[in-house]
Amino acid sequence: MKPTVVRHLVPAAALAAALAACGSSTKSTPVEPGSTSQPSDTSGGGGGATSSSLPEVPVSLADVGLEASSLDKSADPCVDFYQFACGGWLKTQPIPADRARWGRFSEVDDRNEKALRAILDDARAGKAADDPVMTKLGAFYGSCMDEAAVEKAGLTGIKPLLDVVAKVKNVKTLDAALLALHKDAVWAAFNHAPEADFVDSTTNVLYLDTAGLGLPDRDYYVKDDFKDKRAAYRDHLVRVFGLLGKPKAKAEAAADDVLAVETELAKLTKTGVERRDVPKMYNPMDLPALAKLSPGFDWDGYFKALGSPGLAKIVVTTPDFFAGFAKLRTDIKPARWQSYLTARVVDDLADALPKAFDSEHFALEKALTGVEVQRERWKRCVDATGTAMPELLGQPYVARMFPGASKQAAIDLVKAIAKAMGEQLGKLDWMSDATKQAAQAKLARIDGLIGYPDVWKTYDFEVKPDNFAANTRVARAFEAKRQLLKAGKPYDKREWQMPAYLVNAYYNPLANNTGLPAGILQPPFFGADRSIAANLGGIGMVVGHELTHGFDDQGAQFDADGNMKNWWQAEDMTKFQGKGKCVADQYSKFEALPGKFVNGPLTLGEDIADLGGVKMAFNAYRSMRAGADKAYVADGFTEDQQFFLGVAQAWCSHDRDDEIVRRLTVDVHAPPRFRVFGALSNLPAFAEAFSCKAGAPMHPANVCAVW
Repeated sequence: MKPTVVRHLVPAAALAAALAACGSSTKSTPVEPGSTSQPSDTSGGGGGATSSSLPEVPVSLADVGLEASSLDKSADPCVDFYQFACGGWLKTQPIPADRARWGRFSEVDDRNEKALRAILDDARAGKAADDPVMTKLGAFYGSCMDEAAVEKAGLTGIKPLLDVVAKVKNVKTLDAALLALHKDAVWAAFNHAPEADFVDSTTNVLYLDTAGLGLPDRDYYVKDDFKDKRAAYRDHLVRVFGLLGKPKAKAEAAADDVLAVETELAKLTKTGVERRDVPKMYNPMDLPALAKLSPGFDWDGYFKALGSPGLAKIVVTTPDFFAGFAKLRTDIKPARWQSYLTARVVDDLADALPKAFDSEHFALEKALTGVEVQRERWKRCVDATGTAMPELLGQPYVARMFPGASKQAAIDLVKAIAKAMGEQLGKLDWMSDATKQAAQAKLARIDGLIGYPDVWKTYDFEVKPDNFAANTRVARAFEAKRQLLKAGKPYDKREWQMPAYLVNAYYNPLANNTGLPAGILQPPFFGADRSIAANLGGIGMVVGHELTHGFDDQGAQFDADGNMKNWWQAEDMTKFQGKGKCVADQYSKFEALPGKFVNGPLTLGEDIADLGGVKMAFNAYRSMRAGADKAYVADGFTEDQQFFLGVAQAWCSHDRDDEIVRRLTVDVHAPPRFRVFGALSNLPAFAEAFSCKAGAPMHPANVCAVW
């Protein structure tokens, strides 16, 4: 039930480093967040505050906003800084039974979730009956929490969809069923979504994309590595069809039908790495051209029925898929399509159905990720409410949880990091002046969205207090229609791509902006009372990461206006690609499990952003602490070392083995351990801060650097 984030946006990342020899500390006055004590050397390479002649003020790690309990001082920071910074946390923070991953993001998300629950409990109890926002939230949340009503409703909420699927007897009725499902955002076979036109970012255009797989990725269908997951999925489908009343033999046949259809769709679907080739994802055409590419399907009638006729331009991400889909419509028997569509309806809406269906959907999640128990009902209902009306729920969250001082402090940090990035761009020795000028122009145009939207969205649909499935369907249909109607209209670059309460951040290359929701502006990432070193290590790395996305292997293909346009000199682009290959090759050697390695080409954009983000944040921290009259030493750690601890302690995390395998396949981010290790081992300032000898794992002879 988690809110969906648009595919091109990415969370922030960070990597950290800390000291080995920790001196005893004396508790003293906490460090003032705006204090300007800083070592006299501001070149970005020195050993920190204690290497200068500045007077030292002993404080504790807690005083500056860091955690002594998270450390593992038995580890050598020059060998494994992640273990050094996070070992104590990892030892005392087992993965909860209802989670596949547990990390610092999870902790903040957990706190936010409890705050949202308090809001929704009040709304459900009618404590703000005069507030239409709270009334609507309370009704939706209440319909989810009323398990007796969910059981009583049975399958009535999805019966209209099941009925139209049951009528599939030929291609005409198949197309009618796809239309009905797509109106409710049940994306069988393919999906569509508006986005800024890659070559004219002032206008929205509709993108047609591949979709409709019940397993996490196309690789799960075509690689022997996932044979056991396919078997678990089949078992799940057999049980689903059994719940729908089919005897075992027919349930097994239906499950085989679903796997057969989805395997054919998977074969036509691009790999994760192929999807990162931006120009090849942009294949514009008009409706006659689409009809020629994918004949037989009434595309004109489809869009008319959806309420968006006469589209002048559509972008197809995978032409081979839609050409193949046209053939599959006739080659695959209608009965198989019927089984497939039934599975998509039930699995997509399982959490709004009676307990038997909900529990069965969790059984699949358990098989795929290793999670042990299902999350409590209230947690899933908070997620469901947020998915249905994210900006409605964001309003009371911001009012209760995001004081005004936090927003201004975050704005100041973003400005400092952007300034540091501009200075770094000017120092690059591998880039020509012409390309530097274009890069600086793009950086100057990046817009920062901080905290929450300027104008909140409205949700003009009726919510019934006693039919959760019906509410879920109407919310999905409302949003699908709202999105579709954007096609052909001006693109709103100030529209938020994430809810305000989400623990995340993003860069949008088509708007050339970053989003930093209120949800992430909390410890261990940020705090108005934390020191500059701790904040710049935590949220500063996040901000630097997002700014760098404008210049990663994908973002670098878009100009200052958000258009896919080459602003590079040819020789500079060749050098840039070579530097990217260094990063991809390096990360591909990171072994997450025995024989399971990071896919460097898949994670390249995030890895470049990590490397650039930590460097920009470090330089910004040094700049903000320039002109110091004293140096704060926290439990023996210099300020530089505190910065690196701030980076790492924001990324303490661990996963179940099945979840690691899943993420190595579908996630464009490297595992947190390697995000820390990769970014910091490539940064000379880290090795200097911890006096790491040349050749140590955290101070390798060959480093990769892009920005």
